[in-house]
Amino acid sequence: MDDEKQRDKQHTYENWRAITESDFVTLYIKTWFAFVATLREMYPDKAKPYYKATGDSPYLSAYKDDFDRKVFFHCDYDSIEQNLHDVYQRGLRITCQHYPHFLLLDFYTLNQSFKESALERFESPGGYSGELRLVVRNKGKGICKAEIVCSDKKIIDEAGIKRVVASVDVNYEAMLELITKFVEEKQPALPEDGLLYLFYDVFFKEITSKLLDELEKIKNALPDRGKQRLKNTFSVMQSFALRAGEGMKKTCLSSDIGEDHKLLAQAPVTGFLQTFSELSTIEKQRAFLWFIGYAYRLRNALFHEIIDPLDAPWQLLFKSAYLVLKHVVDINIFYLKMAAIFVESAPMIFEQDFRAAPPPEIPIEPNDSTDFSIESVELQYFNETGAKVHIRSLVTCKGISYQVECNVKWDEKLKDHKVKNVVITKDGV
Repeated sequence: MDDEKQRDKQHTYENWRAITESDFVTLYIKTWFAFVATLREMYPDKAKPYYKATGDSPYLSAYKDDFDRKVFFHCDYDSIEQNLHDVYQRGLRITCQHYPHFLLLDFYTLNQSFKESALERFESPGGYSGELRLVVRNKGKGICKAEIVCSDKKIIDEAGIKRVVASVDVNYEAMLELITKFVEEKQPALPEDGLLYLFYDVFFKEITSKLLDELEKIKNALPDRGKQRLKNTFSVMQSFALRAGEGMKKTCLSSDIGEDHKLLAQAPVTGFLQTFSELSTIEKQRAFLWFIGYAYRLRNALFHEIIDPLDAPWQLLFKSAYLVLKHVVDINIFYLKMAAIFVESAPMIFEQDFRAAPPPEIPIEPNDSTDFSIESVELQYFNETGAKVHIRSLVTCKGISYQVECNVKWDEKLKDHKVKNVVITKDGV
């Protein structure tokens, strides 16, 4: 009997724990609505009537474009770093297991302007010498072109070839499809950078294999008699192609090499989970931006998929995502409140400034009844350099009206303010 009570007690405890964790799923979607509500305030021009609404993506696009200069300087990355890493790690695991076709969209980026080359000098018997270059570039539409270029005119003339000795196309999009299919079928425990290793290994093997075949065809087309030394130069080119391909692969997999030197790179930065507490300011910005994009994926998962709220992996993912998203929402709310304060206080600062030290064009005196009619107040910017509000006003003094445009600016500490760039014209002139 005591054992049965203990089992019941443990069972009840586990149920309470499970529903407590499931609350984070609902907290996340509530926080998402709060997030979108802040975006609607920040970008009112993107808002549409409900019967014309097309989703949240217009707000997100504008927000991500402005994030680095408008919001990021308020963010406390250190306070949510662990949660952000948890979102990445758990999200990667779930995507590999259930939605591998989203791996490239959510965790990797393709460089459409990718172009890399490897250069090597050579000398071979027969007076052949010069430079060999392997050039690999992205042609777009899922195709990369790889070329072996030779600078030795003697080889070009004797072999009857062009300066581009061998040229092949490689379909990297098809490779990525095969890799994601492999992940879907085999469900391997893919590490953070696992897909990169799989891709670049297949990618450069395909390049070197095709180049070796092309060079072999040219070599075999040469006559056997009197051309052995010339043939040997093509063997030199084949060896170069293997070395150069392996060297490029190492470059593409190196965490010390920038993404502009890689066809496929990891988001938000290479080795994100390994660079804990070592990110630069730019990389921290990218980590936030990656999260905002992935947060939209989680929003879609709740809106369009069936998520089991009692499934532990999903619970843990939404728990960490909620904590990061709440931080972003709090920052957005702070931004909106501060922006409202600037807009509200700017007209008062403008009037006080004019009364305290009026410009000579407007002969205001302390006892004059001067009317300040504000026509428009517009927040120009609010970022790490401070804030600026543009004001248009009609100032009426001694029966004469003056159109005034000026800026009210705050410093980077948001304490000191000045009225600047004043333009005054008599009304009607």
